[in-house]
Amino acid sequence: MINIVNFPFNTRAVARLDDNNVVHNHIYHNCPIGKIDKNIVYNNSNYPIGRVDENGFVHDHTQRNSPIGKVDKDGFVYKNNSLVGRIDCNNSLCAGAVYLLLIYNNR
Repeated sequence: MINIVNFPFNTRAVARLDDNNVVHNHIYHNCPIGKIDKNIVYNNSNYPIGRVDENGFVHDHTQRNSPIGKVDKDGFVYKNNSLVGRIDCNNSLCAGAVYLLLIYNNR
């Protein structure tokens, strides 16, 4: 099952997370930009660049406390207390990390 990352105010898709937790910046083509594994965000070179903690905060470092955004229980993604995205996925924490990965590195 493919999980789609959408803009916050409509259903226009901006990215997808495939069954292998690989992040693609296109909803149809295979164009991987990173992946998620055990709530760690990796770039396309398989280098860890961030993480998602148990409270839904997305960090730009794997160890230190460095939140750059948050995912709430309804799948809405916030950056600097502003709504920046919405996800429709069973694992909202991973999908939130995917969305912020797109914002910070590929958009």
